[in-house]
Amino acid sequence: MSTRLAPIPFLLRQSDGSHIRDAERLQPDMFDVAAMVDQVADWEPAWEDGVLRDQGQWLVHAGVGDGIPLSFAPTKMPWIEAMLGCPIALVDGEPWIGRYPGDPEEVIRRGANFEHTPWFQLYLEFLRQLQARLSKRFPLTANTLIRGAGDLAAEVMGVQEACVAWIEQPQLMARLLRVVTDAVLQMVEAGNKAVQPFQGGYPEIYASLAPGPVVSTQDDHSALISAKMYRQQILPYAREIIESCPCSVFHLHSGGLHIAPLLCDIPALSAIEVGIDSPPAEQRRPYEVQMLRMILERKAVILDMGPPNVDSLAEYEGLLAQLPAGRLWARVGFEPAVYAALPDDFPGREVWLLE
Repeated sequence: MSTRLAPIPFLLRQSDGSHIRDAERLQPDMFDVAAMVDQVADWEPAWEDGVLRDQGQWLVHAGVGDGIPLSFAPTKMPWIEAMLGCPIALVDGEPWIGRYPGDPEEVIRRGANFEHTPWFQLYLEFLRQLQARLSKRFPLTANTLIRGAGDLAAEVMGVQEACVAWIEQPQLMARLLRVVTDAVLQMVEAGNKAVQPFQGGYPEIYASLAPGPVVSTQDDHSALISAKMYRQQILPYAREIIESCPCSVFHLHSGGLHIAPLLCDIPALSAIEVGIDSPPAEQRRPYEVQMLRMILERKAVILDMGPPNVDSLAEYEGLLAQLPAGRLWARVGFEPAVYAALPDDFPGREVWLLE
């Protein structure tokens, strides 16, 4: 069991001590990797008013409960989308992905040769500096919850346009899926080459330790299409990404559980991470429990819960009571008032770093 941490804005610290909080379009030269690593090199986690103010979601996480400390290239940064040419804005410390501004055929013609591009090299520079400077306290993972082929195709096309194109232009989408899948595979291979094992294992983004190199991926766009369409058009590319490493985790939301049976049919998939989504939970919760039980019969599950979807200790314990305990990794977040009332021995209260 572990506790999800309170995020802080994605701020780009500069060598003069200033921060970039807003940008109409992010560029690689806005990232001062050394200055950003400096900012967290001596950081110590602490509870403040019932909230663990972590550096989470951009460079490091503390260990919480059973979860290990981690360092990683900024997970909020949509690396592959930027490499593909999608504009990335920074608004009040939050990155926003824009649709590719040109013809998707341009992306297809260029292909996925990103090794020498500024965004690819920036990603590797984060891994190099984190490995050299922080990995003794925060073991390094190359995983940044890499978007899946369906998500990337939708970012290039535009979400609405992609939904139409799956029906009307399947050949175009297949060509685009080939390029974005190759981009993912390229990034996964380069990232795992840069990471050194920790205690014989490989940290992954959900703060667990895998026995071999691991890829964490997703296809949130699947919530907008049928399981049949996903199986016919996207699943073969998702399978390639899953099979690119000995261990793999696939992220889903409650709204994407309709593709879970398809994922469970992939022998190489190690675990499925499920984020419990917003209400109306009272109508959907029995379906969620049914699907989670189905997954647990075949795969390990990482269950991600937090407000307003699971907003009390009783609701959290009630949901877990309906699931078999084996192969289940629970990550939970509560509002500060709920944390304040938790028992002192609640596992998610323990916060730790390596010496």
